[in-house]
Parts: sequence; C-alpha cells; structure tokens
Amino acid sequence: MSKIRFLILFLAFTSFGSIWADADVIGEILFIDGDVQIFRNTEELDRPDFGDRIENLDQVITGSNGSLEVAVYPETGIHASIIIQPDTSMYFDITGLREEQSGALELLTGRVDLTVGRLSGRNQLDIRTGSAAMGVRGTTFSVSSTPGGDVLLTTAEGRVECRTASGERFFAVPGEVVEKRSDGVWQNLSVDPEELETFRDRWISQRIEALDAQASRAIADYGQRYLDLRDRFIDAYVRLMNNREVIQKWMNEDRVGKLGSRSDRLREKRQIIGALMNIRGVQFMFERVYYRLAQLSERYPGVNGNVNVRPGLSIRNFYRQFEQDRDMFSRRMREVRYILKLYALRNEGRTPFDDFMSGGFESEEDFFGSDDDFF
Repeated sequence: MSKIRFLILFLAFTSFGSIWADADVIGEILFIDGDVQIFRNTEELDRPDFGDRIENLDQVITGSNGSLEVAVYPETGIHASIIIQPDTSMYFDITGLREEQSGALELLTGRVDLTVGRLSGRNQLDIRTGSAAMGVRGTTFSVSSTPGGDVLLTTAEGRVECRTASGERFFAVPGEVVEKRSDGVWQNLSVDPEELETFRDRWISQRIEALDAQASRAIADYGQRYLDLRDRFIDAYVRLMNNREVIQKWMNEDRVGKLGSRSDRLREKRQIIGALMNIRGVQFMFERVYYRLAQLSERYPGVNGNVNVRPGLSIRNFYRQFEQDRDMFSRRMREVRYILKLYALRNEGRTPFDDFMSGGFESEEDFFGSDDDFF
C-alpha cells in the first residue's frame, strides 16, 4: 500500500467520531475510477466521488473499467477496507447503528478484495456468494464469483473460513485457496503464495473459457431458474405491497428524517415482518440469478438461440423477455432493499433476518432453504 493510500485510509478510520444514525452511514469512498454506479434506496447517486458517504444496503455495480474502494468506519465495529473490482455487482449489509454486529457483503457476481482489521467482541464480517459465506475476523483476502457460479477464495495473510450451504467448512490460508466450480464441488488447492495474483487471473480466465464452451447450456440452466424465481418474486412482492400504507408512511418519514412514535414502530414492524422475511428469502436467490444472467446475456448475445430454456421457449425468445423484465425487476429489488433499510432504522439496525437468526436459527440455510443444488 502506498504512503498516500495509507494516509487516506488512516484519516478515514480516525477522523469521524460519530455515525449519522438517521441515515445509517457505514463508511466513505476512498477511491473511485471508471464506470461505477451506486444505488441508494431507489435511485442512482449522481457522480459519486472521493469522500462521499456509503450507507447500509447501498448497491455498487462496476463496469469493465470501474473500481471502487470503501473504508468502513470503525464505529460500526467492523474495521475494513473494501475494493470492488471491475464487472462486479454487490451491496452492503452493514449497519452504523450498532457497535456489535454480524455484517455482510452480498457478492452477486464479480470480485471484492478486503483488508479487515481484528474485530472486537462478537463482531463478524461475512462475504456471501449464494453458495457459501466467508467469515473473517482480521485478514487480507479476495473472493471472486464468475457468471457461471464458480467461486474462488484466496488470502495473502491470515485465515478465512468458508462455510458452504451444505454445511461443509473449508479454510483459505497463504499457500492454500478454496474453490468451487460450476459442478458444485468445493475443494482446497495448493498455490505458491508468491504467484497468488497470477494464479487468480489464470483461474478466472480458465473458468470463463469453460463457460464459453457451454454458454448455451449455462444460459438455458439459469433461464429456467430465473423463470421459476421470477414467479416467486412477483408473488412475494405483491404480498409485501399489501402493506403499502406502512411502506408509504415510512418513506414519507424518511424524507423528513423522522421515525414515528415507538408504539407506531412496534405495530408497523409486527405488521410487515412476515412479508419482508418472505421476500428477503426469495430475493437472496433471485438477485444472484438475475445479475448473472445480465452478464451472460451481454457476453453471449449471439449464442445458439435455438436451444430451449423451456419447451417452446428458445434462448432467443427468452432473451427478449429478460430484456423486457430487466428495468422493472432491478427497480423492485432496489425498492425491497430500501424497505429493509427502513425497517432496520426502526429496529436498531437489525433487519428481519437478523431478528430471525437471534431467535435460535443456526445458519442461513435454515432461513433461505438449501441452495446447494441451486448454484
């Protein structure tokens, strides 16, 4: 790390004595370059720049030449620097309203690099890919997820635990990485620590080449999953919108910086929590399929359009439907994250998922259902 970068990071970690609880600020931009989109609540931020604040549940999408570095404020209990690499879609699930938490980065596709300081107490930071969660308490590491669903976990120092959806545990340490290929098999591989960056670049190139060789099959497979989850997401969204009066009240209060009375908050949370938990579980899977399909459709626009996604539905015709859907579903998924954020603001930073886990459920799989066969 250069002296200038170290100084910027040091200032970001030491110069801010308070968190803006009304907005749930969790950190700030240290560096931004190229094509970077940041979505907050339901809107894209206009010209994000160095020093801009990052909030809980902000979504970041980088293009082929885009990258973003974020410093997470230590007041969150998570002392970390996060670099979001090109061709990545992810969002933050970290709150600034509590000093003790199990925060997460939701990696939909692409790559993130992290430097995490030693976490105090019961604080934890996970990187979730859909098929696994990587938990850290202090280390420098990288997680890559390809459009085909392959996953690579590498670390330059420290030890990172990888917990798969089926309950397996693997560990990445210097000299040993963890990978999952599209066939669903997890394993450790030995790697020369001095060649780690070269290995990672070669691994990604090889996985993309393998995807190129079976692009039609991959698109048909993800297309089938998309159509199944699309219907489930629509049903869950309709159920959530049955609480439109509460949702609109929260959005109106958010515009003027209010939270409502304590009795209102308790009643409203009780009313909406079931629908929120339901759509959170569906969206956890749907958003990953959606963003992988978005990359696949852009990478393989001329793939064999005569291969069927379903009987009577060719890839060519599926592409047309997917393109018609894209804007609507990206907006609706952002809206769901905004509602989750509004719930958390009224619940000391905890989402319904946090409350569910604190009630005695031992893993994400208990909440979301096993996705071991899904990815």
